[in-house]
Amino acid sequence: MGELAVLIGALVPTFLMSRLFLWLTKRWSWTGRLLSVHLVSGVLACILSALGNAGGSMNWGSSFIYVGAQLVWFGVDVFRYHSKTVQISS
Repeated sequence: MGELAVLIGALVPTFLMSRLFLWLTKRWSWTGRLLSVHLVSGVLACILSALGNAGGSMNWGSSFIYVGAQLVWFGVDVFRYHSKTVQISS
């Protein structure tokens, strides 16, 4: 149950960061926008997690939770993008 709670807690900052980066890049017409935004957001979340859990040097132990949370939001965005393009082409 503890790891599920941490994953749920990691969904909030990764959501906020990915929405901020999606908003900042809304004028991009590049097809890799979703992938690049989620990649940058995931890397930043991992770095901030390692810094936040550091007792001296960076602690990368909890960063995998943020990677999982970022993958959830990437999957949601890919699903939303795919369903939007299917709807437009129909």
